[in-house]
Amino acid sequence: MDDSNQHLKDLLSQTDLAFKALMRQPGSSELGAAYDRAKAELDTYMMSLRNTLSQRKQLQRQRER
Repeated sequence: MDDSNQHLKDLLSQTDLAFKALMRQPGSSELGAAYDRAKAELDTYMMSLRNTLSQRKQLQRQRER
């Protein structure tokens, strides 16, 4: 799980840096696109984590039966 946590921290940091850069230059389409990409990558990863946790929970319930 440590690798997952580190990857999540990295994605959060990238998204935060992209957001801060965009706030310094709100009219920049390049920075806007960079933020959108960082946020999409973070969202995709979060969705993957949720799915993995849900699957683990389902397997655990099946084993308990």
